[in-house]
Amino acid sequence: MSDYSDLALASVHQLSERGVDLQDIYDLTSVFLQQHYHFVADTVTVKNAFNFVLKRDEVNDIILTGLYLDASAETMPDSQPLKARLARDANGHNVDEILAIGLASQFGAAAVVHYGWLDNEKPGLIGVLNDKKDSINVYIDDILAALVASTAMTYLELKGGNKF
Repeated sequence: MSDYSDLALASVHQLSERGVDLQDIYDLTSVFLQQHYHFVADTVTVKNAFNFVLKRDEVNDIILTGLYLDASAETMPDSQPLKARLARDANGHNVDEILAIGLASQFGAAAVVHYGWLDNEKPGLIGVLNDKKDSINVYIDDILAALVASTAMTYLELKGGNKF
């Protein structure tokens, strides 16, 4: 963590505040790689891959923006029409997907495709966050899916490219 920029540290802190810790990201990435690429991921390389993803200021900007929007939606007055849409994660809002695709696209087309799969299937904590009713989590589940997809693709690059 000492190699993280202040922006990256803020992202890690905000993710934690919203219920996602680093181990969750490592675990989801490892499970994803096992399911889709049929090998057991090296934990050290998974962590290095995530650290590489988090070194990009643009990634941290997206994380912090999305988490800010979730937190702001919770305190938004009920009289605001957007609050009702966010509270039910309305179809057609799609800003959450746009931010997540922006994050994943920095790590290649495969990361965007894998983000789409993760967003659709919502495995593990991604689904838990999506289904929570005691808070607004429109953005965090998509951000988490994009982080997992980006970390997985970075993992493959660190291991010498996608040879599968």
